[in-house]
Amino acid sequence: MFARSNRCLLAAGIALFIISGCAPSHTAPLPASRRLKAPSRISRHNFSTARRVITERDLLKLQQKDPVLDFSRCVEILARLNKMDPEYIRSDIKLHKPLIVPKDFASYVNWSPLPRNIPEVRKFPHFILVVKNIPFLGWYANGRLVDDTYVGIGKLNTWTKAGFYRVDRKDPVHWSTYPDAYGDPAVMPDALHIYARVWIHLGDVIGPYCSHGCINVPMGYSGKLWDWAPVGTPVLVTQSLKDLHRDLRVALQKRRVLKGRFRKKRIIRRRTFKSVHKKQVKFLKTAPKQ
Repeated sequence: MFARSNRCLLAAGIALFIISGCAPSHTAPLPASRRLKAPSRISRHNFSTARRVITERDLLKLQQKDPVLDFSRCVEILARLNKMDPEYIRSDIKLHKPLIVPKDFASYVNWSPLPRNIPEVRKFPHFILVVKNIPFLGWYANGRLVDDTYVGIGKLNTWTKAGFYRVDRKDPVHWSTYPDAYGDPAVMPDALHIYARVWIHLGDVIGPYCSHGCINVPMGYSGKLWDWAPVGTPVLVTQSLKDLHRDLRVALQKRRVLKGRFRKKRIIRRRTFKSVHKKQVKFLKTAPKQ
């Protein structure tokens, strides 16, 4: 009897000790301002660049670290950043001229400054975008980027005018009104006409602003673009990516207005034709027979 009561008292004491000291106390949650925030995800890409001299030995060292970064791939990345054809990049490397060089080449393997998707043009099966201040050109299928490239545009800002155009003519080999280095009319292969004397065509890109107004596309991309873009493809030339959506809204609104006017004129012409036809039929029915 006494032993049983001692065991009961001991059990009650242990329970009381657990409840009072060892058991976790249920307190109110901390306010959101005092909670520890989870560390933000750090991007693995480093898109910072520096203007400096880079040698062939430096590029070969990169290839030893990462087989993807072979010499030609590194030259292509430098060409996209400096807006110059690869042969000029190789020449500047040999002459030890400073170039825009990425601090992490691996981040630029699949890099593009253009948006991957443009929702405003998803109804267009073909669409070409030219951004002047980069300058870059990209072509889109139903709003999704198909491919892109650096380009050379007019030496002066007004030589390649911003605006909404369309490809109204294709010419596999077009001859320019401007002479080449030998004084002969310059040849412009893979030419797409967009307005006035401005064409998108294969050209020598020695820098971002190197043409008389045309949009020079480097070799390897001009043929793809010429084959891909049919006559009637919309072309937007915008000053910067900040102006892209505003320019698209304005251009598409004008396009809708023009379509509405054309549709209205077509309906009026159709109604006029029907009314004239009815009058002619009525006149022939009521006219006396001779």
